[in-house]
Amino acid sequence: MKWLTNIFRSKKQSERKIDYFQITSDWNADPVSPEVQLEINGDHLTMEIFVNHLMFDDFDEGDKAKITFQNCSIYSLNHCNDEGYYFGQYRTNPNELPWGEFYEIKRGLDRKFPDPITIVNKETEGKRHYVFFFKDETFECLANDFALELLDKQGNRKRLNYSYKLRPAYNSSEQLIEFVKIGNADRFIEKLLELLSKNGFSFDDMTDVWMNDEVWIHLKSINGKTTITKDIWDMIFILGEQNQIDIQKINHILIDSGEFKKIEVNPEDYKTKENESTIE
Repeated sequence: MKWLTNIFRSKKQSERKIDYFQITSDWNADPVSPEVQLEINGDHLTMEIFVNHLMFDDFDEGDKAKITFQNCSIYSLNHCNDEGYYFGQYRTNPNELPWGEFYEIKRGLDRKFPDPITIVNKETEGKRHYVFFFKDETFECLANDFALELLDKQGNRKRLNYSYKLRPAYNSSEQLIEFVKIGNADRFIEKLLELLSKNGFSFDDMTDVWMNDEVWIHLKSINGKTTITKDIWDMIFILGEQNQIDIQKINHILIDSGEFKKIEVNPEDYKTKENESTIE
């Protein structure tokens, strides 16, 4: 289950030389002319690039990604292009780190950046290591974190095509989260877990309900436990049962991320009539 092993370590992950998390799953740089623009603002480094509007339906020509590397200490925008990378001209290779994506490196790749190198803050070293492969260049930096904004050609922030409902369970006052439009389910859960892991949630356990071909991912926080469920039809829910605090917290996390649209619901729609007749 790739979406789980990308977030929480597994034996397979620990055995590969470079342990990384792929950030680009439902967006990426323009494959030909991303036109990388970098700007230093104090200790932050801002990158703007054109995104791939041909592969990803949520984008139009001229849309951009704005990535702010927070408390960046050093970066390299070097001249290793796609051909050079495949011909072994970098200190890693496509078998260890596939070309063409944006990654956070967890371990296994040294921090000896190729020239040219720009020092942003020589007093400190960024805690996290990022790599982004472009058609004609390769970018690396050390920073404490990053923030992503997806912008239309007018500079307005775009939302990715994710939708969800915060609604009551049937005949219950307990709230749950139902995801409505998610695209590729594995990529979506990978992104969801990464978002929650940055906001106080950690992995607790996983249950594989083989009879129904369902997967339940159990998370925990200081408030208690929540469960992400995925069924055979790729329907995804977050259940809180007695932990309604975290259901509300996740609701706010989704809204604040800027990548989810909340669909308003009528709670009465989730109350079934006691004397409702059944169709035989």
